[in-house]
Amino acid sequence: MKLDPLRLILALGLSIASLEAFAAPSITVVNVEKRPLERTTTQPASIEAFHEADLNAKVTGYVDAVLVDIGSKVKAGQPLFRISAPEMKQQVAGLKGQLIQYENAKRAAEANLAAIESEADRIAALVAKGSLNAKVGQESVQRLETARAQTAAASGGLAAARSELKEIQALVEYATIKAPFDGIVTYRTVDPGDLVYSATSSKGDAQPLMRVAQVSKLRAIAYIPESEAVWLDVGDAATLTFNSIPGKSFQGTIARTSGALDPSTRTMRAEVDINNANGALIAGLYGEMKIVLESQPSALLLPAGSVRFDGPPHVYVLASDNTITKTTVTLGLDDGNWLQILSGLKGDERIVGNLIGRLQDGDSVVVR
Repeated sequence: MKLDPLRLILALGLSIASLEAFAAPSITVVNVEKRPLERTTTQPASIEAFHEADLNAKVTGYVDAVLVDIGSKVKAGQPLFRISAPEMKQQVAGLKGQLIQYENAKRAAEANLAAIESEADRIAALVAKGSLNAKVGQESVQRLETARAQTAAASGGLAAARSELKEIQALVEYATIKAPFDGIVTYRTVDPGDLVYSATSSKGDAQPLMRVAQVSKLRAIAYIPESEAVWLDVGDAATLTFNSIPGKSFQGTIARTSGALDPSTRTMRAEVDINNANGALIAGLYGEMKIVLESQPSALLLPAGSVRFDGPPHVYVLASDNTITKTTVTLGLDDGNWLQILSGLKGDERIVGNLIGRLQDGDSVVVR
């Protein structure tokens, strides 16, 4: 027996409207949210001394005294170790003796010049009156020129001796190695009695004799990938954490960047300056740096799964009659879970959530 479809529907107690509802896709709805959103990056970070200086000898000699050791806190200008250089001290003594001789020679030349100038003036006056012939006047002028040349030579010799003495005295000063800044001694290879050579000597060792690091202020260094480096700016907020210091974080801002990508790693160096006056951190620590690259205090947000990408980015807006409208949107920040909507929505819409498949403008849906 052939069944009438309409009678079958009525027999089952179903209406045409309920069949249409049964055929309509079942969806979930999400609302547009308005709240802060940040674009962040988290990268491995290391701590380095803010300044670090390797100290070598500038003169050759034997180490006379080592005044500090590894771990010693030092002040700028504080003597660290001394090198005995007796040859240079002898040179200083010899040059001081020569300096006295040149000073005496200069005084004698100046006195002689003054006498010859006086005589030359007197002779010139007599020649002008005709009391002396011109030849006597010419001889007087020649003596004056000779005296002036002798005086200039004495002055030049004195200046050269002073310059040489100053250079040797500077080298003698270099025999005492001093701290270049406030810091801590982190490395030492020199001992009293060691023979050390000038760093410019062919016998000089490439290894430093001592190293001083400034640790009251530190640098935290991270390398930002190319895809995120374009968002990096000086002044961006940064948070540092370390596995060795659980439960504690250190706040700062990006103080400087390399300004260019390293061609071998395609990353950009970023540095945060850390005040370490309390000694909470030590150079060499390894941790993580979280940087806020971009921040929107009041952004329109949707869950990432509610935005479709089969064509230009779009969403399905649900109307009051449970029909949908396909709406193109412009996207901004993306934190992996939420997408910022820059345009296309006002903020009071109801949006179709996760859905497999496509919808068309005007399709009816059933809200779960």
